[in-house]
Parts: sequence; structure tokens; C-alpha cells
Amino acid sequence: MITTLEVNNFKSVGSAEFRLSNLNLFSGPNSSGKSSVIQAILLGADNISENTGVTKNMTSTHIKAISFNESRNYITNAKQYDVRLGNESGSVVLEFKPKDEAFINTVVEQGGTLPEKDIKLIRNLFHLSAIRSGDLGAPRINPDPDSSPLGPNGEYLIDFYYMRRKDLLDASLIYYKEIRTLEGQLNYWLKQLTGYQLTVEPLGSEYKVRYITPEGKSIHPYNVGTGVNFVTQTLIVCLASQIGSSVIIENPEIHLHPAAQARVLDFFVGVANAGIQVIIESHSDHFFNGIRRSLKQKSITPEQVSVYNFKKNNGLTEAQEIKLSPYGGIENYEPGMFDQFDADLDAILS
Repeated sequence: MITTLEVNNFKSVGSAEFRLSNLNLFSGPNSSGKSSVIQAILLGADNISENTGVTKNMTSTHIKAISFNESRNYITNAKQYDVRLGNESGSVVLEFKPKDEAFINTVVEQGGTLPEKDIKLIRNLFHLSAIRSGDLGAPRINPDPDSSPLGPNGEYLIDFYYMRRKDLLDASLIYYKEIRTLEGQLNYWLKQLTGYQLTVEPLGSEYKVRYITPEGKSIHPYNVGTGVNFVTQTLIVCLASQIGSSVIIENPEIHLHPAAQARVLDFFVGVANAGIQVIIESHSDHFFNGIRRSLKQKSITPEQVSVYNFKKNNGLTEAQEIKLSPYGGIENYEPGMFDQFDADLDAILS
């Protein structure tokens, strides 16, 4: 699990430090730097190694590779950008520099190292991007599951699930005691959240995916609604993650009813308590208030939660940690943060 993060001169971020916990929420206006910080984490995970002091070509498997010039902070006219990842064992700093005078290709040099098991956990994080496909109608078999198990946009997630569906989960992730497999736990949660259950069968170079209704009817994914397909993806990556690793999900609220968003947050709390780090980028006040409710109900502790509100100042990203009390109170309220409902209600009542 990553507990400290520092990003310098990457895209809109001049310098920012983060205290990361089990359950993390990044929020703020569009184009305020949330995705840039997530991309910095992903680049760190792609390039961290057991070796230190060695310069190598940058690897980019979780996100599309872009030129050094597009990645550096142009406001500060940065000639390199850095990502520092740390935990209780220490920290690693990755320095990204141009390989050529045109600022196109990038090399990376690592300072420091972590225990091998920690490096593997960081490398094995899962990421669902905001532009992931919601179409599970005819997913393909992954031609390169070792280097990119989910695919850049989650296009191979069903293949990933099918190959692991019979795996036994860690006891801390078992909610329905009768079936301990990934398949059993996925369908337990799907039924709780949507009423459906999932079946997957190989069909040539693709998979046949169907949802089963409570009455036993088989339905094509196209006919259940995009929200069900998106929540299926979220459940799979969380339940299939290794204890101690990280899951990063951008906009998990996509196409979900507010009540379903609240229930998904409860699922995230359970996953975080099991020891899997969950990092969410979201505009949903239901997630924010769900975290506050979970604190009030003592489902999670303040030490297990980190909430950051992003904004820009003179073009540079600023990220403020929002402190929450053990009872769900906001100790340092930031104007403009999840208060549109109150603003609208004031306008109606006035």
C-alpha cells in the first residue's frame, strides 16, 4: 500500500504531497489536476524496480505514453518531473528526464528502493480509467495478459475475470460465506447492488457475457443498462486485487443511481478494511457523504480515510486535505466542495 505520494512538475502539478490511506477520495472541479496525480501514480507503478541509480527508458503500460514535453509542467518550465512513492518501509523517487533535445522521449532514474514484496504490490495495482468501455457484449481474449491484464481502458477485464473466476479469495474479502471464489463473491455483490448475476463463457476469440435476472432469464449486457456494466467492472477489480495492493477507479459513479452509489461506497469501505487500497476520483457527493456516514457508523476510522479537494491557482494544481472527525464532521470545510445541492436549495427556498 502506498502511504505517501509526492509529485513535482508533472503536468499542472508544481509540487504536491499526499497522505494516502486505505480509502482515498480525490475531488474538485474539472481540469483541476486530479487525473494528473493519478497518472503520476501510474507512471510510478510502471517504472519502479528493485534497482536504484540506473537510467532506463520510461515504461508506460497503465496509460498511453506521451512525450516529455506534454508531461512536464510548462508553467514552471520544468526540465524534469519527479514522483515519490513511499510506505512504512521507506520511499522511492523516480526522476523523469528528456532523452533528446526535442523533449520527445523520456528516461527515468530511480533513487532508493523498497522491499521486493512492496514493489510487486505497487506494480500490481489495477486502474479503471474514466474512458473505460461500458460495452461488455462481446469482449475479446487478451493477447498479452502478463504486461496489461486489464488493457489500457479495461477492454480485457472479462478475460481477466474468466481466467480467475475460480480463485479463492482472502478471508477478509468473503462476505457470502457459502462461496469463497471470485465468481461467487462477484455474484453475491452484483445481486445485492443490481439484482443480477453474471455468466461468462468462451466463444472463439471472444466471450459470451450474460446477466441472469432473479427469475432466471438470460439478458444481453446491452439490455441491462450501462451502470450495471460499469459496476460489474468495479466489483471485479476490487475483489480480484491482492491484499496490500491498490485499486484506482476514476468516476465509479458513472450511470449509477444515488442509492446505488451509496451502496457501492459501502463496498469500497469493506474492501479498504480488508487491506486493499482504494483510490477514487469522483464528483459524487454521495461518495463523500457516504464516507462521512461510514465514519459516524464506525465502519471505518479517520486514519483509514484521506480526502483531497483539488483546485487551480495561477494555473498550478493545489490539493488540500479535508480533515474529517470520527463522527463524520468536516473540520476544515472548503467553499465549493460538494455544496451545490445546498446552493440550489437556498435558491429555491429564497
